[in-house]
Amino acid sequence: MWETTSGDESTVQWGATQALGGTASGSVVTGNGNSRIHEVQLTGLLPAMRYWYTVQTGSATSGPFDFVTPPARTDEASFTFVAVSDMQRDWSNPTVWGNINTLGIIPYTQANYSGDLPSDLAFMMIPGDLVDNGTNYSEWETAFFDPAQPLFRHVPHYPVAGNHELDSPNYFKYHHLPDNGTAGYEEHWWYKDYSNVRLIGLESNGGYRIQAQLDWLQSVLDSACADPMIDFVFAQLHHPHHSELWPDGNLDYTGQCIALLEQFSTQCDKPSVHFFGHTHGYSRGESRDHKHLMVNVAVAGGNIDYWGEFGNQTDYPEYSVSEDDYGFVMMDVTAGDEPEVFLSRLSRGDATTTLNNVLKDTMRIRFNDLRPAQPTCLFPAQGDQWPPECIIFKASPYQSGNNALHGATHWQIATDAAFNNLVFDEWKQHQNWYYEVDLQAGDDLTDEMVQVLAANTTYHWRVRYRNRSLTWSDWSDAVQFQTTQSVLTANLLVNGDAENGTTGWTATSGVIESLTANECGATVPFAGSRFFCVGGACNDNAYGEAFQQISLSTYVSEVDAGTVSVNFGAMMRNWSGNDDRPEMRVKALNQSGSLLGTSPTIGTLSGSWIAVSGNWAVPVGTRTLSVELMGTRNVGADNDSYVDDAYTRLNLSAQGCAEMPVSIVEAIDHPALLYPNPSSGRFNVMDRDGLTSITITDLSGREVMTINGNGQENVPMNLSIGTGLYLLRADDILGNSTTHRLVINERN
Repeated sequence: MWETTSGDESTVQWGATQALGGTASGSVVTGNGNSRIHEVQLTGLLPAMRYWYTVQTGSATSGPFDFVTPPARTDEASFTFVAVSDMQRDWSNPTVWGNINTLGIIPYTQANYSGDLPSDLAFMMIPGDLVDNGTNYSEWETAFFDPAQPLFRHVPHYPVAGNHELDSPNYFKYHHLPDNGTAGYEEHWWYKDYSNVRLIGLESNGGYRIQAQLDWLQSVLDSACADPMIDFVFAQLHHPHHSELWPDGNLDYTGQCIALLEQFSTQCDKPSVHFFGHTHGYSRGESRDHKHLMVNVAVAGGNIDYWGEFGNQTDYPEYSVSEDDYGFVMMDVTAGDEPEVFLSRLSRGDATTTLNNVLKDTMRIRFNDLRPAQPTCLFPAQGDQWPPECIIFKASPYQSGNNALHGATHWQIATDAAFNNLVFDEWKQHQNWYYEVDLQAGDDLTDEMVQVLAANTTYHWRVRYRNRSLTWSDWSDAVQFQTTQSVLTANLLVNGDAENGTTGWTATSGVIESLTANECGATVPFAGSRFFCVGGACNDNAYGEAFQQISLSTYVSEVDAGTVSVNFGAMMRNWSGNDDRPEMRVKALNQSGSLLGTSPTIGTLSGSWIAVSGNWAVPVGTRTLSVELMGTRNVGADNDSYVDDAYTRLNLSAQGCAEMPVSIVEAIDHPALLYPNPSSGRFNVMDRDGLTSITITDLSGREVMTINGNGQENVPMNLSIGTGLYLLRADDILGNSTTHRLVINERN
């Protein structure tokens, strides 16, 4: 396709060499005024072949340029494509889209692949907002096509419409997409198979969020499931389901599409990815229970949605990376016996700082992948009894048979052995880049603090590990344990459940309301007949705050001995996950009422009732605790910050969290050597060929311990050698000797 200012001739000279030799003619439609858009279809081309072409309208010619045809599906050919979105021109930074192409995609591809652009880059996917105003004819030339001509002359692009296209006829004049969508909606949604991948284009704009599209998507996924040539599905649509940088752009309909893709990936055992835009920044996330990847491939020209620009920016658990920058995503697809997808995000910086294709994120998904080893529940152990206030759960070290790194851990605690009645269901990923900070830094994903358990209750817990290719291990064998009587005082708050109206609470900003079920369009109580709305559903305020003071006169000696901590929390929620935020904190005041310190603030963005809690050491000299409830409206007219069953209790003994009170033995360079690991000082040294002796020395070579293995495969050892770094040498019956480093840490 090409465009001219006038003239109806549509001729392409083409051939397998620059000598061309072939001629084809096509059709023309009116663009705008006297302009003409020409389309010529070439037939009889061979797969994976380079062809040259020129286009001609009267005396006007363009070319010669070259392109490479797609491979035959039976060739199992690997390939690379690029995904970008939202290149609508920001008039404060009008050169971004051009630079993405000429300084980003083209030189990066030439430098990191063979150097032959048409064969290195199969196509470009664009999930919407190609221009700022789709009805403005001139923008298509000046803002979209002109900056991309150096790439588009050689590489095809496959877009879907964004909201800025405004459902304009111009979008459809400039593109001829596969017309295999629902009858009457051709080119609004479509699919195309390329090598071992099915590409799917969807439309998420108003007027097209209909069941007919979902039904079509299901049928296309069903056929992809049955097609043995397809290993992966890549879908694209414009709007996000969840967006961390600009949640106002969230769309429930996208969530319905994602649910179908997730179901496909799990039932058909074929990974899927969906690309989107609308929010002007990069994000990558993963479905928890499905091998599905979600990637915001913006922004390639529009005004960046910067961190802090919007008050309701949200940290969603499924997203592990979000960046407010310009950039593009390269997707390397491997076909054959071991299919895989490798994602690379290249950053071009932002409006104030230019980066030259800096690698910011990578992700690999394998079609054939080994499960991580099934983890073991280490603490609490079977039959253990511990106080309920705070327990640090501990699982065995992560192990993977194909050296895949630890990607996530899923913890569950329930009151029944079938795990139908969950009281704790937490999913932690290995990274969480949010607001330019990795909130998961330092977490090895093998332990988890839990503060929501009840006293004198029997619980069951289990854990599973995920690698970074989105493959989960089996769940661990479940462990049963009990909680004992609480070591905390009774709840010192008056009317923490709102059953007595707002008695005991004083509003310092906005209002605090005690509501019954569905009053003023709010929610239902967690328990009882009432709950708090901090900020107001009946008398709404953007921010609400209320406090209650608790005298510590009864506990002066314990407080001044420095042995008191405060355990505080509540059940909290908002309206269906609408991003309003209920919060709670505690302030310590001295005898004269001066502030000695403030606890961390706890809160949630959950759309359903969830237990939120915190612990804080009470400063010496504290005579009063001021307990504060806060509610922040981030969206809508009402401040839907709901609180129920609030509590504040004291731990007078300063007892810390219950955790594994044992020596931890870790083999640094061979974690499969020891079992159990961690250990209580007694562990087994394993070797499939049997062991004749085991020697432990310190780093100076001094022998600390020697054990006779007698040719056994598992040799039990009891360690009582103190904290430090040691060397362990194991000799097997075949005469092989291996040395491993050990770290032994004493933990209370």
